[in-house]
Amino acid sequence: MGPRTTPADKEKLVQMDSIFREIQTIYDAGTPIFTKDSIRQVGKELRRFQNGGRNDGGNITTRGVNGVDYEVFVRPPCRRPPRENEVRGGSTWVIRYYAIEHLTSFEHPDLAIFDPQSAYLPMRIGAIIRSPAPPEEDLNTYWAIERQWKTSEHYAQLQEVLTNVEIPFPLAKVIAVASGKLVVRSQVSKRRVIHHSLVSDLRSTLVRRGFFLLTALSTKSYVQDPAYMQRDKDILRSAEFTVLDDPQAWLELDESSMLVCINAGFPVADIVADICRPALIIWDSKRGIYPNWTITSRVKAMIENEYVETKFPDHECFGDLVMLIRKAI
Repeated sequence: MGPRTTPADKEKLVQMDSIFREIQTIYDAGTPIFTKDSIRQVGKELRRFQNGGRNDGGNITTRGVNGVDYEVFVRPPCRRPPRENEVRGGSTWVIRYYAIEHLTSFEHPDLAIFDPQSAYLPMRIGAIIRSPAPPEEDLNTYWAIERQWKTSEHYAQLQEVLTNVEIPFPLAKVIAVASGKLVVRSQVSKRRVIHHSLVSDLRSTLVRRGFFLLTALSTKSYVQDPAYMQRDKDILRSAEFTVLDDPQAWLELDESSMLVCINAGFPVADIVADICRPALIIWDSKRGIYPNWTITSRVKAMIENEYVETKFPDHECFGDLVMLIRKAI
């Protein structure tokens, strides 16, 4: 016999179903789930938390997909005692992005925690616990991993692809999101270094081929990942990257951008489909690390109608990457 459903539960289920149907109708009508204005506003709220003024949580006002402004309470970080042999670091505030399938479903067993106001919000602020800051790593480790990768068969295959690719639009910037923090358990991660090395090499190769505007030649590649700690940022800046704070990358992204995203844990494709059409996209064809994520009709239409897809060379560090080149109109 399954769990008993109370009258209150049945009422909540009816309410949830009504909200999910409303959100799906809004989406099917072509209404953007994400806009640069809404991203910018949530970013302003995020700064207030990150600046230390709301360590105990607080109310924020943010707009739902239905165009209504909601005041919601952002909970403070969970401060459970550490487990045995667990080393805890400090907490940090981040933006959590939700795709349409999350906004139209509810999988938690406790119906009581369903919030009909938050249900409309594709972006929400929350706190995560970071690992403590690792000891300093020698930047030479980063360069050594990159040099080794550049002697690999994968790198040779990548250069062949980039030598033959044609991009009908001039590029002005490279933006990489969710490439992962470089230092994992006090060690520089080979996988994460190669993620970032790919970004810098894509830029330098396409600059040599003349695809970048002359006014953009001095611009460094942008990288953004809320998981970066100070040591990661120091290494990346020494490696000639410009580190952005979330959500600045989405506000920088435009039609002259190359976007690189490797195995992100949030709905990158859905954000892009709503806010702009980068000239060049390199991302995981499976939309990320979660198998239950699907390619929505809006993302599918964008890819099929507006981009030409090229297979990316396989490598154990990259997943199933593809290159999307925006079609010339």
